[in-house]
Amino acid sequence: MKLNENFDQLIKKEKRKRLLKTIAISFVTTVVLLFIGYTLINKRMEMQYKKAQEMANITDMIESPNLVSQSQYLSTSGRVTSQLKSERFKNIDGYMVAATPLEINFSLFGIGYGSGKNSSLTVPITKTKEIGAFSRENGEKLPLFFNPKHKESETQQEAKATHEARTLSGFKNHVAEVAISFKEPMTYAEIQAKIPENVLINWYWLGMASDQLSATETVGKVIGINADEAGKLSSEPLKSKTSSAWWSPNYPSFVAAVKTAAEKRGYTVNGLDIYQDALKQIEKYPTLKTAKFSGIIVSGRTENLATLDDEPYVYTTNVGLQAEILPYIEPTK
Repeated sequence: MKLNENFDQLIKKEKRKRLLKTIAISFVTTVVLLFIGYTLINKRMEMQYKKAQEMANITDMIESPNLVSQSQYLSTSGRVTSQLKSERFKNIDGYMVAATPLEINFSLFGIGYGSGKNSSLTVPITKTKEIGAFSRENGEKLPLFFNPKHKESETQQEAKATHEARTLSGFKNHVAEVAISFKEPMTYAEIQAKIPENVLINWYWLGMASDQLSATETVGKVIGINADEAGKLSSEPLKSKTSSAWWSPNYPSFVAAVKTAAEKRGYTVNGLDIYQDALKQIEKYPTLKTAKFSGIIVSGRTENLATLDDEPYVYTTNVGLQAEILPYIEPTK
């Protein structure tokens, strides 16, 4: 009997050892797997963060008409989902006016614009019934560009060619921004020679190779390049083609950004990819010297902007944001 009891105890002891060993192995395995998973998640999120930064840099470089980013930071940060945010402003003849921020969500599985706030809304203006473009977040008016080669349709949602600059003649003590669409594309040198000295050039519109899309179909996705504070662009060669080396008023940076967008992004309207269309343009105009632009955004005192519709090269004008002139801030122009 005693032998049997000892044998039973031995078996129980052995079972306990095996159980403890199994628990220990499971615990170690779980810790190792958690560590590996944690490491992989961190690396994946770091990779997604860099892609989100590149997405933000491309947006700043090629599709931010008179929009200047002043910061880039994580507004929300989580283990598997985060948001990159950039506060943006418009330079209205020296007045920095807050605009809709750029928000880009990224997670383990994808990257995309933060919300509908980054998209525009096209609706009839109450009094005139003409179609205008507005921000979904705060209702700010967005300047529209018009392609003179596009044949306007009679649909209610298509904006007709506008001449809004002349309406500013009676709007005193304010500065505003105006989008000018040219009758014919002009070179950088031609633009410098023809634009009046009393307005500031803020942004150069590349235009479109295709004539299929209307102004309302391209709003929010017009491709062009921001000027520096003096309204000028640079043609200094790039030392690196990575997005972190791009800088806004530099035409080679703009070309690199368009090529990257055409390779990695897509935005199709009525069968036409906006980025592929832009790629055709920069392949045609690879340098600032050869480049032709279909329009610009200018800003200045309203009385100076009101005469722009009289210029022979102007096809349309469309007003964006405005600001009241303050006694302690002198406009640039």
